[in-house]
Amino acid sequence: MDRLTLFSTPIFSFTDAGDPELDRELVRRLVVESERSPGIGRSNSGGWHSVPDLTQRPEACYQDLMHRVVARVQAAFLEIARGQGVEVGLPYRFAVQAWAMVMRHGDHALVHDHAEAHFSVAYYPDAGDADPAMYPDSGKLSFVDPRRGGTTIPGVDLFPSQFAIAPQPGMLVVFPGWLQHFVQPYRGGRPRVSISCNVRFEVDTGR
Repeated sequence: MDRLTLFSTPIFSFTDAGDPELDRELVRRLVVESERSPGIGRSNSGGWHSVPDLTQRPEACYQDLMHRVVARVQAAFLEIARGQGVEVGLPYRFAVQAWAMVMRHGDHALVHDHAEAHFSVAYYPDAGDADPAMYPDSGKLSFVDPRRGGTTIPGVDLFPSQFAIAPQPGMLVVFPGWLQHFVQPYRGGRPRVSISCNVRFEVDTGR
């Protein structure tokens, strides 16, 4: 019997992307900003969503994070290419758009995608303080199966329609921009701070 696994969706989780000192500065700045600025509305239901200008901010905590983001996206891209036997022959530069979200108790994000981006990133300088025993799904980043739904076999779920990741401080998640995702309601006392990025690959012509 031959078996093929078709249309797999790669999701990468990096637990070594944190910088505790810079992340504390990120959290401090963003929580203060969330208390002083109304923010904007996008996929967030409740919570605070910054304007998407983090890549233009000169402070080291923002600029260093953008370098960490690009490095992990590059690593994910090359890993996918190697796994598929694809040779990467073009030089690329990366266009990054980034914004922050600060969630408090009860806040969540609706199902959405970033189809205009090649890859999307979620980074967690502070994942909050929800009790996982009491709220096991609090603030989880949840992905939706992009394939058309089918009939479920009674008594067994061979093809789950969702997959969730529990954020941790310093975790960075890379996934295809077209993949639909949402954030389950956060249940904690301390603000949950995340930074999202859209990354596009552009051919570097050297100009």
